[in-house]
Amino acid sequence: MASLQYVIDSLCSKLTVEQIYEVIQVQLKPGSLKIDEIIPSIRSKDRSLDYDSAKALIQTALEEMAQRGDMKIDGDWIHPVA
Repeated sequence: MASLQYVIDSLCSKLTVEQIYEVIQVQLKPGSLKIDEIIPSIRSKDRSLDYDSAKALIQTALEEMAQRGDMKIDGDWIHPVA
């Protein structure tokens, strides 16, 4: 698995690791959501990203966050840790 920083650098995104984590955490506060619901927020922070690039960033960030125990991933659904 590539690190989030590597994916950011590969896509030449202006976003930082911390910004991506923050967007995900803010959107996860109200409860469970689908990965596709985060994409518009990431794209609004970096307008150069297309849909697939934003999704790749999110998926990589989610994998890292899930490994740390910050949330659970179930298919396309992301669940906050209770």
